[in-house]
Amino acid sequence: MNLLRATAVAALFAAGGAQAQTTTIGFDALEHPGIFGSVFPSYSEGGYNFDSSFLGLLSSAHQSSFAYAGSAGLGATALSTTTLSRADGGAFSLSSISLADFVSLPGSYDVTFVGHQVGGGTVSQTFTLGGGHTFADYTFSGFNNLLSASWKEGALHTFQVDNIAASVSAVPEPATYGMLLGGLGVLAFLRRRKNAA
Repeated sequence: MNLLRATAVAALFAAGGAQAQTTTIGFDALEHPGIFGSVFPSYSEGGYNFDSSFLGLLSSAHQSSFAYAGSAGLGATALSTTTLSRADGGAFSLSSISLADFVSLPGSYDVTFVGHQVGGGTVSQTFTLGGGHTFADYTFSGFNNLLSASWKEGALHTFQVDNIAASVSAVPEPATYGMLLGGLGVLAFLRRRKNAA
């Protein structure tokens, strides 16, 4: 009976312990040598889509550009809003992002991210950029169960994003559910048998 209980407990832990699957969106496909950069209507990577509110234009600085920050990043036109969502429309979480100046006047400035959650709620967080063309890492807090996340470029300050750590909860395999149900069924059978005796 102890073996059967241990099996049921293991099945419960297996079903409840599904880990999140994290994707780091690094924009490697945008890495090109060149004089300035690229402009394109939309971008997709790792099951995530990026869209812009202004003429649908996103951009990336090439390696020879003054705006290049050490790796390929995703920027957008001044005053436009960029929206990140999953290609399948599912929920996701954000844990970190790298940010760098794109084309701006000198000086530091704030960048605000807004997460649109399942069920209609929102969460927001503001990071201060130093104004340099080097990516720095920032950590999100509470950006969970999102349907989308968005950020707006400034009029005098534009920035680029890189290394976005996004995750979705893993769905347990059917075999895990089968083991869980089997273990619970055996426990119920043994309890009934014990009560009948």
